[in-house]
Amino acid sequence: MPVIDTFPQGTPVWVDLQSSDPEGAAAFYRDLFGWDVAEATAEMGGYAVATLGGTPVTAIGPLPQMIAEAGGRSTWTTYFVTDDIERAAAAATDQGGQVLVPPGELARGVFLAIVADPTGAVFGLWQQEKGSPWLRNEPGAVDWLELVATGYEDSLSFYENVLMVGVSQMPLNEGVYTLLDVGDANVAGAMAPASPDTPSHWLAYFQVADLDASLERLAGLGGSALSLPMSASGVGRWAVVVDPFGGAFALLEPEHEAA
Repeated sequence: MPVIDTFPQGTPVWVDLQSSDPEGAAAFYRDLFGWDVAEATAEMGGYAVATLGGTPVTAIGPLPQMIAEAGGRSTWTTYFVTDDIERAAAAATDQGGQVLVPPGELARGVFLAIVADPTGAVFGLWQQEKGSPWLRNEPGAVDWLELVATGYEDSLSFYENVLMVGVSQMPLNEGVYTLLDVGDANVAGAMAPASPDTPSHWLAYFQVADLDASLERLAGLGGSALSLPMSASGVGRWAVVVDPFGGAFALLEPEHEAA
């Protein structure tokens, strides 16, 4: 299993779900992906950690009360590593974004802040003294992370300055796809939404072995597809979906390597 425990500046380090029904969401994702979901604890801020094969994949917790009372929907949040969270938070403001939750110590040696980029896409800044294991790029685990925003091009300098990442492009079908890079590694992507009315957001892609079977299972569990399956050479097939409580994410079946 690809277990990651080293996270250079600018790399994704975690995703978690804030749900209007954490227990219902835990049951849904357990049945969809085969996660083992622990009991939520006060020590974890009401979050329940989900694992595969004993390695953490994500955590599921409640919507903040203020957001729930305002009718907010369940949301997946992506977190990126920074070596200096105070600098990164200040850069977010300087670059036209907002600091929604100022830097603070989440747990011993782990510091967290929540910010929004100039398009309104929300994500987390994460600083930690020592890396914790995170399962990636396996069925049931996060495979890819993507900024989906109208006018995302105007936010690229924001990410370069806040996360200290590079920007590159690759061919994708008939166009190009924008990448965020840490060294030689492509760590996340960015693209415009299919509809300009779609709110800006970070989208988490979870890997599956069989997209069609996973979409059928998702529907049987009360979820629904927000898009028809799409494909790209060198990438695979994917679809954007939503859980029964409004949390949007994507399913990705990577392109199979030729025998």
